[in-house]
Amino acid sequence: MNQRLTVQLSTALAFGPTGIIWAFLPIHLRSLGASYLLIALVSLIPAIETIGLSPAWGGILDKTGRGNKILLISLLAQGIGFSVFPILKSPEEFVLVVSLMGLFSSSFIPVYAAMATLSNRQYGRAIGGFWTAALLGYASATLVGGILYQYLPVNSLFLLGALYGYAGTLVVLFAPKDALTLKRSLDISRGYWGLLKQRNIAILCLLSITVLVSTSAFNSFFTLYLVDVLNGSRLTAGLAATGTTVLGVFAYRLVGPLNDKVGRKPVFMLGAAGYAAYFTILYFVTNVVIVTVLWILPIYPLVQSASTALMSDYTSGADRGKGLGLLESAISLGGGLGPLAGGLIADAVQLQTVIVFSLVVALASVASSQIFLREKPRITIPDSMPAET
Repeated sequence: MNQRLTVQLSTALAFGPTGIIWAFLPIHLRSLGASYLLIALVSLIPAIETIGLSPAWGGILDKTGRGNKILLISLLAQGIGFSVFPILKSPEEFVLVVSLMGLFSSSFIPVYAAMATLSNRQYGRAIGGFWTAALLGYASATLVGGILYQYLPVNSLFLLGALYGYAGTLVVLFAPKDALTLKRSLDISRGYWGLLKQRNIAILCLLSITVLVSTSAFNSFFTLYLVDVLNGSRLTAGLAATGTTVLGVFAYRLVGPLNDKVGRKPVFMLGAAGYAAYFTILYFVTNVVIVTVLWILPIYPLVQSASTALMSDYTSGADRGKGLGLLESAISLGGGLGPLAGGLIADAVQLQTVIVFSLVVALASVASSQIFLREKPRITIPDSMPAET
C-alpha cells in the first residue's frame, strides 16, 4: 500500500465511527430514557477533552513527528470502545465510554490536518483532500449504519464501529515506514501562549467557537428532531447523515481550492451566512423531505476549510500541529457549548426553540467575521506547480 493511500484509508476509518456516534447514539440514548441534557454530554464531554488534548497531541506531533504511534493508539481505543457498547445498559454508561474514547480521538484532526498542510503549500487544496477522505469514512459508516439500525438490533451498529476501529489499527500497523510520520521543522516554535497572543489566531479561534455554537446547538439533535418530532424513520436519519457527508465530500473538493483562489475570509463568511439562512428556513418548514434536504446541504465545509487554511497561514512548520490543535480546541469548545445550550433550552421549552437560538448566534457570527477576521498575505502558487514533498 503506497503512502498516499495509507493516509487516506486510515483517515476514512478513523472518522467513520464518529458518524455512528453523532447520527445514531442520541436516538438510542433517548430510547433508554435519557434527557436532552444528558444526550448533549455525548458531544460536550469529548469537546472539553479536545480543548485540552488536541493542542497537546499537536505538540507531541511537532516534537516527535511520530503520527503513526499517535494514530495507532487512538484507533485501537475506538475499536475497544465500540466493543464495550453492547454490554452497556444505562445512558450514563454510554456517555462514560464515549468520554474515554474522546481522550484519544481528539488527536485525529490535528495529526491528519498537520500532515496534509505540511506536505502541500496550497493549504486550501490540502485541507480539502483531508476532509474528503474523512467524510467518505463518515458517509460509509452512516449509510451502512442507517440500514443496520433500521432492520437489525442496535448492537449491529456497535459491531460496525468496532470493525472500523480495528481495521484502521491494522492499516496504521502495516503502513509504510514514512507514511504517517513528519520531519521535524527547523523553524523556531513560539509555543502555545505565543500563538494565542497573536491577534489573528485569537480572533479566528473566537469566531470558530461562535459558528460552532450556532450549528451544533440544533444539529446535534437533528436526527432526534427528525425521528421524534417530525416522525421520520431511523433509516431516513441515517440517509440524511450520509447525504450531508457525501455532498460534503464534493464540497470539500471545490471549496478547498476556492480558498486558494478567492481567499479564506469570503469562504468563511459564506459559510456563516449559509447557517443563518438555513436556520431561518428551518424555523418555518416542517416537511420531513424539505427539512432533510436542508440539513444535507454542505455548509460546514466552507467554515472548516477556511478556518484551517487561515490557521495554516498564521503558523510556521514548527507550530503547525499546535496551531491546528488550538483551532480544533476552539471548534470543540463551540461544538460542546452548542449542544449544552441546546439541551438546556429543549428541556426547558421545546426542541424547536433551539432553532431560534442557533439563528441568532449565526447572525452574530456573520457580523463579527466581517468586522474582525483578517487574512494574511499569501504567496500565490500556480495550480500546475507540483506540491512540496
